[in-house]
Formats: sequence, C-alpha cells, structure tokens
Amino acid sequence: MNEVLAVFLWWLIIEILGLVALPLTVRLFRHLPDRGYALAKPLGLLLVSYVLWIGATFGLLHNNVGGIVFSILAVGAFSGRFYARGEKDDSLFSLLRNRRWVIVVSETLFALAFGLWALYRAYNPQIAGTEKPMEFAFLNAVLRSETFPPHDPWLSGFAISYYYFGYLMMAVLTKLSGVPSGIAFNLGIALLFALTMTGAFSLVYNLVKGAEKPSPSSGPLNPIFHGLLGSILVAVIGNLEGFLEVLHAKGIGPAGFWRWLDLKDLGKPPTTNTWLPTRYLWWWRASRIIHDRDLLGNDMEVIDEFPFFSFLLGDMHPHVLALPFVLLALALAFNWLLSRRKLSWPELSLTALCLGALGFLNTWDFPIYLFIAIAAYAVQRYGHHRALNTNWLKEVGYTAVLLAALGFAFYLPFYIGFQSQAGGLLPTLFTITRLNQYLVIFGLFVFALVGFLVVRVIELLSLRGQDGERVLSSRALLLDWLRVLVWMAILPPLAMFVAIMPVVATERGRAFLQGVLDSEPVRQVIGQQTLVSLLLKSLELRLSNPWFFLFSVSLIALVIVLILYESRITLSPSVLFVLLMAFTALLLAFSVEFVYLKDSFGTRMNTIFKFYFQAWVLLAVTGAFCVYYVAGRGRIGWVRSLWLAGFGALFLAGMVYPLAAGYTKAGGFKSEPTLDGTAYMAEHNPDDYAAIQWLNENVKGAPVILEATGGSYTYYGRVSSQTGLPTLLGWDFHEVQWRGSGEEGNKRKPDIKTIYGTLDAQVALTLMDKYDVEYVYVGSLERGRYPSAALDKFDYIMDVVYQRGAVTIYKRR
Repeated sequence: MNEVLAVFLWWLIIEILGLVALPLTVRLFRHLPDRGYALAKPLGLLLVSYVLWIGATFGLLHNNVGGIVFSILAVGAFSGRFYARGEKDDSLFSLLRNRRWVIVVSETLFALAFGLWALYRAYNPQIAGTEKPMEFAFLNAVLRSETFPPHDPWLSGFAISYYYFGYLMMAVLTKLSGVPSGIAFNLGIALLFALTMTGAFSLVYNLVKGAEKPSPSSGPLNPIFHGLLGSILVAVIGNLEGFLEVLHAKGIGPAGFWRWLDLKDLGKPPTTNTWLPTRYLWWWRASRIIHDRDLLGNDMEVIDEFPFFSFLLGDMHPHVLALPFVLLALALAFNWLLSRRKLSWPELSLTALCLGALGFLNTWDFPIYLFIAIAAYAVQRYGHHRALNTNWLKEVGYTAVLLAALGFAFYLPFYIGFQSQAGGLLPTLFTITRLNQYLVIFGLFVFALVGFLVVRVIELLSLRGQDGERVLSSRALLLDWLRVLVWMAILPPLAMFVAIMPVVATERGRAFLQGVLDSEPVRQVIGQQTLVSLLLKSLELRLSNPWFFLFSVSLIALVIVLILYESRITLSPSVLFVLLMAFTALLLAFSVEFVYLKDSFGTRMNTIFKFYFQAWVLLAVTGAFCVYYVAGRGRIGWVRSLWLAGFGALFLAGMVYPLAAGYTKAGGFKSEPTLDGTAYMAEHNPDDYAAIQWLNENVKGAPVILEATGGSYTYYGRVSSQTGLPTLLGWDFHEVQWRGSGEEGNKRKPDIKTIYGTLDAQVALTLMDKYDVEYVYVGSLERGRYPSAALDKFDYIMDVVYQRGAVTIYKRR
C-alpha cells in the first residue's frame, strides 16, 4: 500500500470517529470553554473500541470490519441521542462556530503532529529491540482473533493476560484502513503523539480560559498560546539530561560537578569535544536519571521515562497507549469541577466508562485519575455545601464508591481473566532519591510551580473582606503550613510501617524478609541481621541525605494548605484543579521513597517508572498554567521578568533533548524513509522475512505454529510476533511478568526441545498433539540450535508447505 495513502486513511478514520462522537462530546463537556472539541477523537475511538470489545467478548459481534462498522453506527446513534436529550441551547453548528479559532488550531495541531511524527517514524521505523516485538505480537494477535479475549501469541492455548485495550484500538484502525500491521504500528505511534498533543492543548486551553476574567478585550489568543505551550511541555520537551549531555560532550563543567550529579555515563571524562554527543545510545540515558545503589554501592536499574522519550523510542507500550485517555480523564475531572452541580446518571456512567478504560489500557493509571476525579468532585460539592458536613461526606463517598465500582464493572470480563505479577506493597528500605537527580527530571516544572505558589500566596495574603480586614494573615498561613508539614513528615513513615506489617505477619512476607536479611549487601554492611537493624540502617541512610524528603514535604504541605484556602475563600476552579494535579504529581514521586509495588523485578524500578511518567504529565499541564498565571499576575515587574527569563532558559535547556536526540535516533535522516517496521528484515534476515510474508498471506485464523524459544529481548519469537500466530512459548520472562508465574513456560521448554531435537518421530507427534501444533517453523535459529538429523524427521511426518533459503515451514497431515 502507498504509505502516503496509509497516513491519509488513518487521519480520515480518526476524524470520522471524532465526528461520530462530537455531539456526545459537546454535551458531556458542556462546562468546558471549548466544549471538549479536541477530545472527541479519543472519546470516539474509546467508545467504538469498547462496543466492539464487549460485543466480541460475549459473542454478539465478530472482530472484523462488519463488527467495527456496527460499533461506529451504535456509537453514532447513542451520541446523537445523548445530545438531543440534553439541555436546550444553541445548535451544534452554532456552538462550534463560536469556537472556530480553537477548532482551527486544534485540527491544525493534530494534522501537523500526526503527519510530522509519521514522517519522523519513517526514518527510524524498525519494529526491533526493546519491547517492540512484544507489542507487535499483541497487535497482530488482536488482528487475528475473531472474538475476545485475544489469544496469547507467546503461550498457545491461553488468552493474553495483559492490559490489551490499546492494542485493540490500534487494531480497529488497522482493520478499517486495510493497512499492513508493519505500517500500522508506526502510524499508531504517530497517532498517539498527535492525540496527546491535542489533548494537552485542550486541557490547558480550558484551564486558562476558565481562569480569565471575562472582558470585551479577552480573546482566544492567550489561552491558545498557553494551550500550545502545554502540548509542548507534555509531549515534546525533554528533561535536562539532554542539555547536560551536550555540556559533558563538549567538556564543559568541572569533574566535581559531574561526580556530584552522579548520572550514569556522565561521571566519566568525555571522549569527544563536540556539541552533539556521540556515545552509543546516549539519548537512552535520559530515561535512567535516578541512580539507585544497593548497600554495597552496586548500580540498580531505575526507569524514569517521559513522554517524548517514549515517542522517540517508538515502543507501543501501555503507558504510551493510555496517554491521550489520561488527558481525557483529566478533562472530565475538570469538567466536573466547573459544573457546580450533582452528576446525572448518564454523566456518571460515561465518566466511569472513560476512567475505567484506564485500567484496561494501563492498570496503574486507573487509581491515580480516579483519585483526581473524586477530589475534583469533592471540592466542587464543598463549594455547594460550604462545610465538611455529613451530607457532603455521604454525597462524595457515594459518588466515589459508585464511580470506582462502575469503572471496574464495565471492564469486568477483562479482570476475570487477568493475572498479574503484582504482589502487594513493600517498604523502600535502602534506596533514596537525591534532590539533584529529581530536579534534572522535573526542574522546569518545579520552577514554574514554585513561582505560581509564591504569586498565589501573595494574592491570598492581600485579599480583604467587606470590612477592609485581611482575609488571611501571614501568621495563620505559616501555622497552618507547619501543622500540615508535621503530618506530612509523620505519615510516610507510618505508610512504610503499614507496608512492613504484612511482611512480618505472613509466611510469604517473612520469607521475603529473610531473603533481604540473607542478601550479600545486608550481611556485609549490617552486622546484626534483624528487622530492627534494617529499619535503623534505613533511617541512617535517610538522615544522611534528607534533602529530597524535606523539599517534597515542604512543597506538598504548601499545596495542601492552598487547596484548603482556595476551597474556602476563592473557589477558583482552574486554580483548584491545578493545585490538585500538582499535589497528586508531587505525592506520586514522594511515595516511592517509602513503598513500592512488589513485582518480578524485586526493586522499586517499575513503580518509579509508572509513577514518574504520570507525574510528568500532571506537572507539565500544571506548568503551562503556571506560566500563564505568573506572567499575567506578577505584582513586581522586574521579578516577573526575571522569573520568565529563568523559565525561558530552562525551557530552552529542555528543548535540547528532543532536537539532539531526535537527530541521533533518526541516524541523521540519512536512510531511505519507510513506515514499514518490518522492512529491515528483508535486508538482515531475508529468509525469515519472506517466510513471514508467506504466513501472513496464506495462513488464516490462529493455528499454532512451533518455533524455537530463547528468552526475552532476543530475536526468538520473531514468527509469532510478526504474524500473531500463537506459538508454544515466546519471551518466557515476559510471560512471568504477565502471569506472576513461570510454571507453564517451564513445562513447555523441555517439550519444545524434544519436538525439535528428538530422533523419534512418534514422540514428536505426541507432543505436537498435546499442544495442537499445526505448523512447524525451521529457520536459521532452529538449525543453529538443533541437529540436522533431528530436524530431518519433519520431512517424513509433515508436509512441506513453504521452502526458501534456510527456512522450511511444515504443516500437519
């Protein structure tokens, strides 16, 4: 297929889905200044995908073009009905005409972001390395599955045990467009980038527009400018590591500074004297800023990705697939805050459907944005009741329980079959984040937030009541801040204590504790191996480097105090919502200092990854609003100018990463552009490429195909990944992560070895019957691993349906 046509088809389809959901969107988001126009696209995609999923799960629909078209028509009918039953106001056309500027900017931004990122992906399209083969396997498996849940391509006979809703969405667009999945994978990354840009634009636009004082001179330019700034801060800008990389590559900065910073690879003397870093995969380091060590000083892997890194890397991972819908959830929460009334059942149900989708997209996100939505509603209803009374508590509690229950219930079929590696909370004992590394990641946003908080404190202290007296005194503010500060200093250790209790009280927990006590670092560093000695060592480490703790509790306490004051005094929805986002972001980063979610990695690596990624989104949106607020409200001109100069300098430093890393990752834009992510195989593995093309063209449905297994992050699993056909075992460690156990995989490894390696044809046939194997793939990996005499048996017991070069594909007779 012509790749330019493929780009156009995807753009056209997402526009159609947006138009189908537009009547529903403008009614649901009627309290937002832009009526949620830019959010119609992700909302339409979500609803159509949900109807298809629920229909195909219960056997009412098939996962094909007909089922998708039916889902579109169903959503369109519901959208029109929802709009018609709402409050009578201007016609849909009039509502949109009055917002033509924001619509034009939104559509232009979407088209440019989608087209330009598709072009960028064409210079670096390979679906290889990192976890792309896994993601491609899921996409292809969903495309091959007639009903849901889709089959697991790397564990035949089982369904996918992972949050696969995002892959289903991409499969919907792939089927409608008829685009090959190798091209669709890269178009999906471009689409997610564009939807993230427009979602951030819409959210910040509405925050700024909602904070502006109505006047004849107020127009759309200021909110549009800051909306565009918000889209850049969320999706384009990088952390400060890129700027530091450039300085290090050029040899700027004393050795002591780099040792103090303690970023991996930057503590060594530079090997070049160029502005553009040349170290292999230097751009990767920006996602590994937090430098944890064990008690012996050994490095521990920590992931702290941010959106642009993820888009640059090109992995279609759940945290990226969920990004546009995270922004949709934030817009829904802000819409609640603006509504100043109780929610109707249809509104509550639709909100629960959208929030619940986050659990199916990237399960970690559901509780985070559920909390923000409930907090926004709680603040809104407090403004109605004007007191934290029983009625307020009942109303908020009822809504919170109902929202969480519905969000879970709407996706119950997914949770019924879902297994996870998560094993509860564990205390963070010996790893502590250093403030300098935290600021390398979030420094730009923290600078913006602190400026905003200072301006807002000054404004609150200057407010006067009708009697001319100050509404708030500086002494009262200080005392309230100190009270909250004390609680913030006490609660985290309590949370850590709560996390320790199950460890002590259960046999599984005691086994974990004994493993910690018996570990080499603990035995060498801590003499007395008891729980008390562990806690004392943890306290010692924290006291030796308390700066991030002190910084976080001070900032979080101030944000909490301002939320309380804003709720009682001003009730400015935009300011309140920004404070809620800031509080959540700061708390996410702070929480992993004390607890983390137990998983297969055994460290806080994955918890930091998931929490920091969402903290970035929240702080980026907050930061864009803070720039608007400080720039327009600063009392002292020269101080405001100085602050804006500081923000501008940090902004430019943050833009170094996307420019330099983008150029490096694309190989200087020297290659022949193509969106086909599988084209690289034609050059590097032509026999596998041709065989996989044949399988995709000639094998329908999802019969089991046997290929060699070799482990995660390898070339093994390439056939099942690129066809979606289920194999006995693909990446084994990933199956452990998805299912919490490697029991099934461990059973299959010797059977796979026997099928390929035995000389006894009957033994091989018996095992193939056991796993319902229909095809056997023999390529260079299999020939390099098993003796040719054993592989020759397939010539006698199966039919050769494909042979070219080193690859032979056999089919059962």
